Amino acid sequence: MTKTERPMMKINEMMMKDLLRSASFKHRPEKRLVQTHIIVCPFCENGHPVPTDFDSIHRCNCGACYKVCGNHSLENSVGDIADELWSAEELDFVRSIPVDFCNIVIEKDFDRLLDLKHTSDFNGIERFCKYDVNLHLSLVWVKRLF
Repeated sequence: MTKTERPMMKINEMMMKDLLRSASFKHRPEKRLVQTHIIVCPFCENGHPVPTDFDSIHRCNCGACYKVCGNHSLENSVGDIADELWSAEELDFVRSIPVDFCNIVIEKDFDRLLDLKHTSDFNGIERFCKYDVNLHLSLVWVKRLF
């Protein structure tokens, strides 16, 4: 046996002993699977945690912004995000020209994701009390084109 084979043999023996030791335990500690839900940016496919603050505007690394809102207030929410993306002067210019300056993506089945997260989340997720539980929610994404 060479000098290099001997240390390898010791390492293999140690690994085998560890495997046998772990197999001999009657009760193995169980690891709980943690289910995580994310939303995916439609522009760059980065994942983000599901927002629980329905008033905040959240930002992706690609520059897109997103917000949770009721289906009845989609237009106002897009305006809120536009205020976040452009300065007042830029926004006046954008609104005065009939050219598309942004991409908008609306996910209208956002309630399904919240329900899924609520049923699998250990601590649960709660809507803020000022929102009606029966209100249908949407997830709005806005990204500047240039």
